[in-house]
Amino acid sequence: MTDRQRIEQLELLIAEFAIKQDEHTAILEEHSAKLERISLQIKRLEEAVKICLKGIQQNSDDVQFLLRKQPEFEAKLNELNFKIDGLGLRMENVEAKIDNIEQRLDKIEQRIDNVETKLEVIINILQNKN
Repeated sequence: MTDRQRIEQLELLIAEFAIKQDEHTAILEEHSAKLERISLQIKRLEEAVKICLKGIQQNSDDVQFLLRKQPEFEAKLNELNFKIDGLGLRMENVEAKIDNIEQRLDKIEQRIDNVETKLEVIINILQNKN
């Protein structure tokens, strides 16, 4: 093989390497672009996770506040229930008093009816004497 033939073979080999290098460079650029997109998506995901963690922390704070205040809320609820029970007893007393008043009014009405009957009898007697 002559030097010229060897050079031509080397040129072909170098050309193939150049083509392969271009293909690999294109693939590498494609992977780099994908990597950049994935990195951006990871950053967005990290931001979303941070927001979620802040929300979870706020919810946790709210739950802790409610748990700390639970005995106070229960005490106030018990107090309100006690007052409601007291109001119920008062209402029963008021109803009993109203029933008593109604009974007294019924008796008064009966007495008035008796008085009216007696007055009618007296008027009739007086009219018959005249």
